[in-house]
Amino acid sequence: MRDRLTSLIAIALLVTLCAMSYWYSVKAELENVTHLSDLNSPDFIARDITITQFDDDGIAKAKVFAKEVEHYSDGHANAKFPEYASLNPNEAQITAKSDRATMVDGGAVIHFYNNVDIRQAATKDAPASRLLTSQLDAYPDTDTYKSDKPVALTRGEDTSHGIGMDYDNVDRTFKLRSRVQTVIQPKTVKEVERKQP
Repeated sequence: MRDRLTSLIAIALLVTLCAMSYWYSVKAELENVTHLSDLNSPDFIARDITITQFDDDGIAKAKVFAKEVEHYSDGHANAKFPEYASLNPNEAQITAKSDRATMVDGGAVIHFYNNVDIRQAATKDAPASRLLTSQLDAYPDTDTYKSDKPVALTRGEDTSHGIGMDYDNVDRTFKLRSRVQTVIQPKTVKEVERKQP
């Protein structure tokens, strides 16, 4: 779960990086153009973007895609169909996507909307997992995530549903707020019992 939510931060940061990189690349040309800033019109729009994130050794570790990014003069940005994919073959592969995202307060808050879908591939130690919701708020500075909407979490064959969630990536705590229903398959219970001393 930690890796999946960390990927949301990566999506937001990479989309922000793309937007800012594009802005600074055209800034010199825009300095000679005089115009009135309109909060309802974007400063710039970038379409069909792909950003690759590299580690310290220059090896690609993640890619972020977006159909469109709009940046506004007050510092907020909107992204359509943002997607994230991890590339490290030594870690569980993670993908995350939503229909749209909005970054506000200079990236202090990132709102993901509609069809938020975060998946982590199975490993030899853990089954595949998936988090679905219609809205997720990410707070990168505190590494916390929240939602007031229905949430579905699947881990292997086990499922949990609830209304609202809070995830703290620092404390590694995940809480469903209300109407929680969890179904643990008998196979999973037997495996846990076998692993206990």
